[in-house]
Amino acid sequence: MTMQARQKLVDRYFGYIRDLRAGKEEVVDKLVDLWDEDGVFEFAGAPPVVGTFKGRNAIHALYKNRVKACDMPLKLNGDARTAAARDVALGIVDTRINRVRALDKNLPAKATPERVAVGWTTVIGTNDQRGFEVSGNHTFTFKGDHIATLKVVVSPKADKSDGLQLEGLAVDDIGRLSLAAWAVV
Repeated sequence: MTMQARQKLVDRYFGYIRDLRAGKEEVVDKLVDLWDEDGVFEFAGAPPVVGTFKGRNAIHALYKNRVKACDMPLKLNGDARTAAARDVALGIVDTRINRVRALDKNLPAKATPERVAVGWTTVIGTNDQRGFEVSGNHTFTFKGDHIATLKVVVSPKADKSDGLQLEGLAVDDIGRLSLAAWAVV
């Protein structure tokens, strides 16, 4: 598989993820079809966004859970300053790709890189316009024309995002929103 073909596979992956976050259940199988039978999907961020899913069946369950998270009801506690606990729903989850690059730099001239890293920023918000953005990366490895492994690292640091209010969210609220956005459980 050429680097250009891998780039197309990565682009397709993120397109399907966008559709999944929009509640389009039919993309679950399309996402799973991108994976090798023995693929491993790993969330390697800070708790609570951690977990490992081995094999297509586990990865299928992960994606099914994520599509069900659309508009998921949540109870946010608010921070001690605002004590603004309220019931909300998961709203926007949108990823902006910042950089894609091959990681295998010391390969012979005609060899194709086995690993591709994607740096991104994801906006996570509630239906009442509270939220934040986080940065992170996906590192893909390939087996033939399928994804063999995917390691996702999500920064534990929440940053302000235009149009969303970060103030008033407790650390637990940020964790709860992150879990819903990536549906690790």
